Amino acid sequence: MKILALDSVILFALIIPFIMGYRIGPGETPFWLFGIIFLGMLLYILLDLVKLKDHMYFLYKKIALWFLIIAVIGSAFSASIIVRHQTSPIYSIHDIVLQQEAAIRFFLDGKNPYATNYFGTPLEEWHYSDKEINPALYHFVMEPFYLLFALPFYFISNHTIGYFDGRIPLLFLFFSLLVLASLLVKEEGRKRLFLVLLAFNPSVLPYTLEGRSDLFMYPFLFLGFFLLYKRRYSWAGIPIALAFAVKQSAWLLFPFYVAYLFFTTKSIKKTIFSLLPFIVVFGVIVVPFFLWDQNAFLDSTVRYLSGDTKHSYPISGYGLGRLLHEVGVIKDLKEHYPFVIWQAVVGLPLLVGLIYYLKKLPSISRLILVYVIFLFVYWYLSRYFNNSHLSYISLVFITAYLWPGDEEKKAEKGT
Repeated sequence: MKILALDSVILFALIIPFIMGYRIGPGETPFWLFGIIFLGMLLYILLDLVKLKDHMYFLYKKIALWFLIIAVIGSAFSASIIVRHQTSPIYSIHDIVLQQEAAIRFFLDGKNPYATNYFGTPLEEWHYSDKEINPALYHFVMEPFYLLFALPFYFISNHTIGYFDGRIPLLFLFFSLLVLASLLVKEEGRKRLFLVLLAFNPSVLPYTLEGRSDLFMYPFLFLGFFLLYKRRYSWAGIPIALAFAVKQSAWLLFPFYVAYLFFTTKSIKKTIFSLLPFIVVFGVIVVPFFLWDQNAFLDSTVRYLSGDTKHSYPISGYGLGRLLHEVGVIKDLKEHYPFVIWQAVVGLPLLVGLIYYLKKLPSISRLILVYVIFLFVYWYLSRYFNNSHLSYISLVFITAYLWPGDEEKKAEKGT
């Protein structure tokens, strides 16, 4: 019998490097806050050593874990937001947040955020390169719901704290993801481990703190998986559509999503019926922006990423594109290169194989797994494969691994 629970050891190992490497207070080093966090971690471990009835042990561990999540993540986000407001709009922030904030202002002024440039906004001041102009100044790459979901937070924060930071809705979504995970998993040890790895994943948390958009999209996708797991097939289409209307990395789920619906309902008619909410919600959000200026919308959300427009996203990151550049096949990182050929040659057989794997046992964990494997390969063979993409992949792999299995679902039904 192990003395310590696995989640206790991992929690300690993940919190320490984060609070030692990132600001958790807006002013001088908050030693009192460090002391409280250290005390919380100590109590979390001591609970493993004290003899308690199961229900009391689970309750105290839950309270201690949520306290640490709120104290560490809440203080880090609050400090980062406050210091940025006190210092500079471009301080310790990713450029996608700057663009979101500018796009909201354009939209509220009646300007199409996809048909305007971002010169004259804080995005222009953000350091992209000593020699190159940030191509994001010409394109708003995100899908419309990334902008629309932030609007209530924009109004509320401006009328309360007096300013808006794009990480405020992101923080709300981050905690929403953790709440969903807590509701999903019933086995207490597995639930705590899931929460620890979702909250303090060292490959995700730093990028989320600077405002990258992966955790803006993922809670909607997670909610879709949650509803599919509960066999609410039609309802699941709504959050999945919202995820698709936030970020293009969700789109690779579509063939597996359709296949899963068919494999579980065993009916083309039921599959189509289950897809209707997805189609309607995605259409209602995206089509108005598409019709506003079709060319500008496609230029920013599709051609910009594929290298098919004047100011395209450059070949970057750790994938095939940089490898081909190193060996001299690609001379200029800005040039168009037909990555779609590699993606078709490798991706199509992989797609068929993964759908066959899903068919053998159509479960949500397998659905998540085939999606993330396909996304991994697709991104590696694409024009860009950046650090935050790898962090998102790790997050989805964790979800696939810790998603409850059929045994837990049966136990849940029996209670």
